[in-house]
Order: sequence, then structure tokens, then C-alpha cells
Amino acid sequence: MKQTRNKTYRIAILGILTAIIILQNFVPFLGYIPIPPLNPTIIHITVIVAAFVLGTKEGMIIGSVWGIVRLIKAYTLPASPLDLLLFTNPMISVVPRILVGLVAGFTIQMFRKRNKESLGMIVGGILGSLTNTILVLGFIALFYGNEYSTALGVSPTNLMRALAAIVATNGVAEAIAAGFLAPLLSRALMKVKRK
Repeated sequence: MKQTRNKTYRIAILGILTAIIILQNFVPFLGYIPIPPLNPTIIHITVIVAAFVLGTKEGMIIGSVWGIVRLIKAYTLPASPLDLLLFTNPMISVVPRILVGLVAGFTIQMFRKRNKESLGMIVGGILGSLTNTILVLGFIALFYGNEYSTALGVSPTNLMRALAAIVATNGVAEAIAAGFLAPLLSRALMKVKRK
């Protein structure tokens, strides 16, 4: 009986988080804050919560949903010409999002083994967020460095400096938000599970 209830809970939470990911991708300001040339995001928090509450595999599933929806959105509703160029590449739109779930899930598992779940949620939130930021920007530089430097208005030789500035501003702010919000949301969902 308990196993059936746990499975039902997991499926319900997975469905709810999938719906939230889809809404965050399509409702303005719910998932992305449109500040050209990038769109800072809070969607990664949903992926991190999935990894904390349900496990690494489910975090990766929710991350893949985010990536696939982002890929589709780049083709159907690009926010800028850069969206069509950059986020139609699955290495940029899908792979980093799957790895957010992997990193967050792996981190929380390591900390749970040491009975330090609270600290693990903070660290996992931060690392999961930075995984997204660093990999997305890294793959952009790798595949579309010249085009992206032109869009930023910097020379290709200064692109890495410009990307480091983005990580230091948007990336750090997103990581701090994830380190604070992901544990709060995860604990709330875990309390529902215990009841």
C-alpha cells in the first residue's frame, strides 16, 4: 500500500513539475526574464527541485522536458534572432538542462549519505544552476563564437571575457536564487509526501 502511494506521489509530482516547466517556457516573466542578448532564467530551479524531491533520474527527465520545450520554442516563438541561431542546437538547448538534474541529484545524494541534506540542497542548487549557465555559454562560445561576439558587440578575442562577465552577473544571481529557493520548495513538497 505504501509503495503504491509513493509511486502515485512521484507520478503526480513529475506531472506537476512538467506542467510548470511548460508554463515557465511560454508565459513571459514566469521562467525567463528577457534582457537581451540573453534571457536569465529561473526554470532551472524546477529541475533542481525534481532532483531533490524525486531523484536524479527524475531531475534529468524534467531537465530534458525543459530542453526539448526550449528547442521547440526556439523554432516556433524565438524571442530574438539569436534564439533561432543558438537554441535550435540540442547541445545548447537540451544537454545542459539534462545535466542540471544530474548534478543537483548527484550532489544531494552525496550530502544525504553524510546526513547533511540541508547543506546538500543549498550546494546542489548552486551547482545545478551554474551547470546550466556555464554549459550553455560554453557551448555557445564553442559552436557560435563569432556570431555571438557580434551580437554582444565585442571582438571574438574578447568573447571569453564577456562570457565571464555574464557568469559573474546573471550566473551568480541565478545560482544564489537556486541555492535559496530550491531547498524551500523541495522541503515543502517533501512535507506533503510525509503526510
